Amino acid sequence: MDSTWFVVEDPEADGEEPWNFDADELTFISALQGRAASWRVQRAPSDVGRPEDDSSLLVHVSLVDSDRSISLGEWAVHFHGTHVLAGKVRDQLFNIDRRPERGFFRATGTAQELAERCAQWFEAILSRPVSRTEWHNQGREYATAWHFADNLEGLVGSGNFHDRHTRCVLLRGATRPQDTPHSPLCPHGPDLGVVPSRGIAASQAPAPLFATKRDRWRFRLRRHRN
Repeated sequence: MDSTWFVVEDPEADGEEPWNFDADELTFISALQGRAASWRVQRAPSDVGRPEDDSSLLVHVSLVDSDRSISLGEWAVHFHGTHVLAGKVRDQLFNIDRRPERGFFRATGTAQELAERCAQWFEAILSRPVSRTEWHNQGREYATAWHFADNLEGLVGSGNFHDRHTRCVLLRGATRPQDTPHSPLCPHGPDLGVVPSRGIAASQAPAPLFATKRDRWRFRLRRHRN
């Protein structure tokens, strides 16, 4: 049983105000932690807190390329007591993309019921394979892209995706060590190495990660008070 998902850190340890979670919020957190403890997925950063306007309980996970210290995206749930809003994070204020095709959903119910629904959603995201694709020229990497390997949905990246790529590596979802330049899920086989531009946001720059206690995953929520 893994008890390290959605750990609630004490903001008072950093000289900030306490979270003051109410009974429903504490029930939601506990139920989500309990459900997450049985996940059989690769580890990823997770966090609990509030958005800057204190309008909800905020829980979120992030996918990262730890080898490159880059955040590939964040997925968040805003819990409002009797309903939740969940989706991919689109800015540093934890506003979410409300397009259903990007995973957005709204649900109502008890705290326990909502925790179960959100746990299933988080688990589905964390179970998806993630690939890093690299383009090299004369031994130097000049472009990189990250995407979900099951459907080529883009996460972050840059470069001309019609060019032959040099290497692709599964960061999540690998069942055995990779000993070839192309991952088992490369859609074009080990000899072609061509990734189409469909779904990959070439203009979206990777986000660096930080190493401080509260900011080490870039998305670490801070509450600045005057």
